[in-house]
Amino acid sequence: MTLLTAAFISAVLSACSSAPARPEHPVPSPAASSPLSLTCSDSAGQQGQDREAVIGGVEGLVLPGSGDPAGLYPIGSAGGGTRYFIYKAFLAVSASAAPFATVSITRPASAGLVYGSPSRIGALFSARSGQALLAASRTQVRLPVCGPRFTGFTGGVIVTGPACVTFEVSSPSARAGTVTIPIGPATC
Repeated sequence: MTLLTAAFISAVLSACSSAPARPEHPVPSPAASSPLSLTCSDSAGQQGQDREAVIGGVEGLVLPGSGDPAGLYPIGSAGGGTRYFIYKAFLAVSASAAPFATVSITRPASAGLVYGSPSRIGALFSARSGQALLAASRTQVRLPVCGPRFTGFTGGVIVTGPACVTFEVSSPSARAGTVTIPIGPATC
């Protein structure tokens, strides 16, 4: 999974340096409250479990280095106002969470999730401004189980600056879990 994550980062992100802003405005999205439901064709494939914490049947939410400011990539602003950043996070859902797991952001209201097929996420990152990423973001994403191993999905967490982000993960068959992690240099 580490190799897959590195390939994803190399393929769709270019390093930028900029100091994050910290306004607290909700991520603008036409249907931010409706969940983003992915399909197996959106997955990056099957892989074994990495050595990451599994929360509610999903790994990839608790990553070493999530508090590093270099992990925040600027993606533009909303109408020339609020500036947004994305923290890339490859999520993988365990077969034990079948048929799916739902990842929700409960705090802050200004954070969002954007996930999809590697080609879709690549196209969103390649857009001239971050408006496409912002429009595609939601506060919930449903990740299907697509086989006997972990099913991986590309995407990330959108924030207005360093923040403590609280995720809830639920599934019909795995124990629910909640975790709060720093995105950028935040103290949680």
